[in-house]
Amino acid sequence: MRQHVERHHWLNTLVGILDQAFNLTDEEQVYVIDIVNRLLEGLAIPERGEPALLPPQLVLEMSSGVYSTKIAGPRSSGVVRPIRATSARDMVVSIQAWVESLLGLLLTAYPDLTPVERIVAAKVFSDLLDGIGVPDRAAAFFPDDVIRIANQVDL
Repeated sequence: MRQHVERHHWLNTLVGILDQAFNLTDEEQVYVIDIVNRLLEGLAIPERGEPALLPPQLVLEMSSGVYSTKIAGPRSSGVVRPIRATSARDMVVSIQAWVESLLGLLLTAYPDLTPVERIVAAKVFSDLLDGIGVPDRAAAFFPDDVIRIANQVDL
């Protein structure tokens, strides 16, 4: 039996990826959640229909709440995660690589997004990432898709 995708699955997945990568503060999480939620509403995700294919990250959230658990973990444990600017020793990835990775999740599930919807989503992701300081903010980790795309885009 296939589990039904709900908006909170998408929201937790997208916010969770950004939170794990950039150690978002509680205040940043509030704004990121609001922005991503408004994007999903504007794109009518998931109301636009059954996804063509479920991205693995979304399946992890749907099946075990991986990202929602990780988002809540630091707050419930009292751990303060470091936020720092990049240094010469850090790997730096462009905003464009991040945008293409996040947009890729949506396009995997909904390849029928119109060109305008794709542009809007890319712009929202780009502005969001810029707002949290990417690429000058050091990432705690890079998802595989981001690395793969960066190797193609950031040459």
